[in-house]
Amino acid sequence: MQNTIDIGWFDIGVREDSSLAVLDHGRLLHVINQFPDPQSQYPSLCVFLGRKTKDHALQQLYTQNNIKRHISKSKIQLRYDVASLESRDPVLLADGDIMEAEYFRPILKLDAGMGQPVLWDDCSADKLLQVLWSRLILLFADVVCIFIDDISNMRKVIEFLVKCMELGSASSLSRTLLPRLIFIYGTGVTDKDAERPFNSVFYEYLQEKGYKDLSVLFSNVSFLDLHKGGLSETANYQRLKAFITDEVTAMSFLRQIHHARPNAIHFRALFQSAFRHTLSDSWIAFDVVKATRRDRPVSPSAESNLVHYLGIADRARLCPDDLAPSIASALFMDHYVPGMFATNPRDVFRTLYRKIVIQAYGKAQGKAQEPWLGLFPEEQANLIDRHFSEQFEPFSGGVINAADLRRKQLESQSGRLSCLRSNLICLFCILNTAQHVLDCGHTLCDRCAQVYGEPATGLEYQFTVTGCLYCLYRKPLIVDVLPPTMSPSILALDGGGVRGVIPLEFLLLMEEHLRPCTIHDVVDLAIGTSSGGLIALGLFAMLWDVAECSERFNTLASQIFRERRRSIFPLLQVSGYKSLLGEVTKWFQWLVHDSCYDSQVFDAALKGAFGEDRRLFGATRHRIMRPGEIGNEPSVYKAGRATAAAPFYFTPVDFEGVGSFQDGGLKHNFAGEIASQVCNQIWPLFIGSIRMVSMGTGKSPPNEQIPHFRHILRDSFLRRGFDAWMSTMDTDTEWKNWKGSLSESVRGDCHRLDVSLADTPQTIDAVGAMNDYRDLVLLQPGSARMARDAATTLLISRFFFQVSSLPEQTSVPFWCSGLVRCKGPAREIILALENLYPDGLSYVSDSGLIDGFGGLDSLCPSCGCYNHPISFLTRHLDYTVDVYIQSKTKRKWRISGFPESVATIASRQGLQSSFGHGDHDSPSRNPCLGCDVKKGIIRNKRKIAESWESRDPISRKRPQD
Repeated sequence: MQNTIDIGWFDIGVREDSSLAVLDHGRLLHVINQFPDPQSQYPSLCVFLGRKTKDHALQQLYTQNNIKRHISKSKIQLRYDVASLESRDPVLLADGDIMEAEYFRPILKLDAGMGQPVLWDDCSADKLLQVLWSRLILLFADVVCIFIDDISNMRKVIEFLVKCMELGSASSLSRTLLPRLIFIYGTGVTDKDAERPFNSVFYEYLQEKGYKDLSVLFSNVSFLDLHKGGLSETANYQRLKAFITDEVTAMSFLRQIHHARPNAIHFRALFQSAFRHTLSDSWIAFDVVKATRRDRPVSPSAESNLVHYLGIADRARLCPDDLAPSIASALFMDHYVPGMFATNPRDVFRTLYRKIVIQAYGKAQGKAQEPWLGLFPEEQANLIDRHFSEQFEPFSGGVINAADLRRKQLESQSGRLSCLRSNLICLFCILNTAQHVLDCGHTLCDRCAQVYGEPATGLEYQFTVTGCLYCLYRKPLIVDVLPPTMSPSILALDGGGVRGVIPLEFLLLMEEHLRPCTIHDVVDLAIGTSSGGLIALGLFAMLWDVAECSERFNTLASQIFRERRRSIFPLLQVSGYKSLLGEVTKWFQWLVHDSCYDSQVFDAALKGAFGEDRRLFGATRHRIMRPGEIGNEPSVYKAGRATAAAPFYFTPVDFEGVGSFQDGGLKHNFAGEIASQVCNQIWPLFIGSIRMVSMGTGKSPPNEQIPHFRHILRDSFLRRGFDAWMSTMDTDTEWKNWKGSLSESVRGDCHRLDVSLADTPQTIDAVGAMNDYRDLVLLQPGSARMARDAATTLLISRFFFQVSSLPEQTSVPFWCSGLVRCKGPAREIILALENLYPDGLSYVSDSGLIDGFGGLDSLCPSCGCYNHPISFLTRHLDYTVDVYIQSKTKRKWRISGFPESVATIASRQGLQSSFGHGDHDSPSRNPCLGCDVKKGIIRNKRKIAESWESRDPISRKRPQD
């Protein structure tokens, strides 16, 4: 007995709640998976409507398909022409019936959650089927064949087509790309006018319905008598096959010249997008261009970034016309990434960018220093459109990619554009925010660093940008980028003046457990308020190690808090500085100077520690003249001065062009909450949960005494207000509230390191108590354990997972296979973990053991990267999973990027993206044969476990269709 093949594609069903849904059997995916090279094959779709005559015709037309083995009760079926399977132009064959009421079978009963729901009202099963044919299948069809002999009456055909025309075509492309219709008829026509020419009868009936032709749905209509001329059946079907082939060839040519011919990968992705679109809103035309950007929308800041770009060009006295090529190449690079469906560039610009460009020019014109005489935003948009389209020819011909086109264009205009400077936008792509600055002062983002930088050997997501595209200045810049499947690790340092030695002492304890790593190797974002900000600047802007930072902090504190301002009446100090009059004059002196310490001493101390010319955001080793906004970028010392400018102690700091700033701890001394907000701004798409180490500067013991009013000056409302502000240094309550807002399952990913101040002074300028604060950390029971746990979390947070491939069936339990990689110096990170846990570690999930950790044995012998293959079972694609590293004592720590679903991880990797990636397929590390071989072995190793229900018992010796 021969095996049969179910060719069912779509069915209509009703759910338990009586709502209609469309069940997609995944047939299109299965068919395209049979193609040997889907990226280089361009399928055509032929549709056959009818019943017995249609089935017989398919057997005669496609003899290699063994159609008798095909079974299906689905409303719409799909197969492929076996003879064209390996050609550049394979043919897909969809077929079904023009359902008449008497032939409409009962619809399927679906369980809750099955099928794709229909989101529009007033829907019946027969109308839904009509919509699927007219607004979905015909949208992708090249040729439609209707077998009149299978219809009881010609008027039924007219009624079907009229209903389709009333629904309209969903195509937004040229009308010449609408499918071609072939009416096939013979002796079986049952109509009183059968003796008359078929086409005249057809159009007569059509006019009765109020239509002259079928141009709403079809670009051409043909009539073919299958039994005309007395030819044999074989000859007649050969004639039909040749006619269909000619029509398919003609449509393929038209699609080619209109840049509307997708390859098999794009065809499937567009079809699935159109399927969802049809069921959500069946009356709006399907936009192919927007569909290609569904997973990668245009940056929401595109317009504001263009306004800024035009503004800095205006201040540099550049002509707006000179900017058109650079804007066009930036937009072209944004859309035409490798793997993108190469649609018509004018359609792309009109759909995605034209409105943005017009509005940007209009806003920039209103802000210009001098009027732009004779400049009209619409004309500038037309100019950019022309430049945009001019780049398409070399790109579509495979001569050059979009990123290199952008590079070539910028280098050709470097003489004019080199004067542009910005600290807000990436000048390389314009559409993203600036994240890094080259020594020449030109800015770029993480993505452009990956696209235009050279990947490191032995390090994940580290790139070296060797030169500037704007001025051609050659000075390397090393950029570390957060991998897309990794969640950030944060160090948050609260403020507290000299009590900043408390987090520094904890950091010294942590570094003992991190060795041979440093704190710089395991932190992605460091944020501090007040003295915590100074420590963060020292560690991550100046790149001091913790010991040096601690020593410099001691020196700074001793210089800054050496002596408060003295009274302007020295005799009072001699006679009794603590006297009532002495207190009055002292406070008056502080009020006049707006501070009790000399801010000039503070400034000098910070300049000595951080340097005067080092910018907070910019090239840090060379003094460079910078015009415009770049000149207003604060220096590191001034940022430190601002974050520690505590009211009463120091005067505020004024930043030119920005405003005045004072101590960040005044309102938000808990740096952890600020860090989580900033983290979401920098990495809005990060997955999993953040890893945070929050460090306090001491907790005040509870005061059980009832306060009593003692002195009008010493305990006045000013003093009480000051004491109330000082109490904000204690952020333990804020930490508990913030941690309580997290999901219970991820609270263990965040650590708090703090001590009780007990009887030590609680002011922020008690320099003499600094050693006492350090001793509090060292003498507190559990400090070493807390530091060890925090260090372990940060070390394990450097490991992240990448999916290798996804099985065909993901709605049932399946094995997810991939590689665990390591961000940063992998050997040092592994050595640190092995020092902490010499008994060994292993990978586990919530379901149990996955595999051993591997340690140094998992390092690639060629490049030193960590690549450890793991596979774990997940219930379905959208099920949230967790992967941990576990010690022998059963303590476990979640690796980066989890908890998360496999669907989200695959999406962030771009595995399910059919239209390319924003990184232009730039490698995340220097290619290594050893790593690539291991990846290939792992991919093949788990193929046998794709899914419990997706194993095909049918032999694959020949195509199964």
